[in-house]
Amino acid sequence: MQLKKLIFPVYAYKQYKQLWDHIFNLEAALEWIINSPKFQAASNVGFNGQQYRKKIFMELMNTFKFDAILETGTYTGDTTGYMAKTSSLPIYTCELNKWFHDIAHRRLIEINNIHYFLGDSREFLKKLSSKNMKNKKVFIYLDAHWYKDLPLKKEIEIIVSHWDQFIIMIDDFKVPDDGGYTYDHYSRKKSLTIQVFGQLFKNNNLTPYFPSAASGLETGYKRGCVVLAPNGEVSKKMEKVSSLRQINSN
Repeated sequence: MQLKKLIFPVYAYKQYKQLWDHIFNLEAALEWIINSPKFQAASNVGFNGQQYRKKIFMELMNTFKFDAILETGTYTGDTTGYMAKTSSLPIYTCELNKWFHDIAHRRLIEINNIHYFLGDSREFLKKLSSKNMKNKKVFIYLDAHWYKDLPLKKEIEIIVSHWDQFIIMIDDFKVPDDGGYTYDHYSRKKSLTIQVFGQLFKNNNLTPYFPSAASGLETGYKRGCVVLAPNGEVSKKMEKVSSLRQINSN
């Protein structure tokens, strides 16, 4: 992340953004290969090093007894490895960047319940939905919003149209009443907020839930998130998940 924080003229950054991102990705890939060539489970590894986020994950696991986990945005595999180790469920994970895809595969080579896909997250979800996976109860972690293309809208539409029993967690999402949680903001129309995506959630009969813990109690990078549950039987079960809460956005 430090590379993007260097002083650089805005107009020049926009003009050479593709090259700039390419260099950043190369630097990040080399750093992981040198400093962390093998996945090592630790309290600060996975879900941005956030202990309360891990609590949310485990509470959802215990409440819904999922059959499998789907992840978009493998990156270098820390969250993938954490979910695989703690849940023991089959993990299906997708990464668009070949460097990160290969690094994650190498780092997690000793964990045998992970299935890797290289490519676009929307195609990944479509492919899984055409198999027996669509009849399974799944936890879906959406974190493929690193690049200029924001696939979140289409990802959600694919999930809703192909699965009945699912829970979605979106990383880097704004917690409306807690500014201590950070989130992704690319532009006015590409910002991970209720203002931008709230209507999409309503149109697809999804209820959003946010962390119960204040950001001051969270550890690690303190990234915000939202958890989406289909209205009805699934959302009723969410009452048992004390680590999440609804927020009145009106």
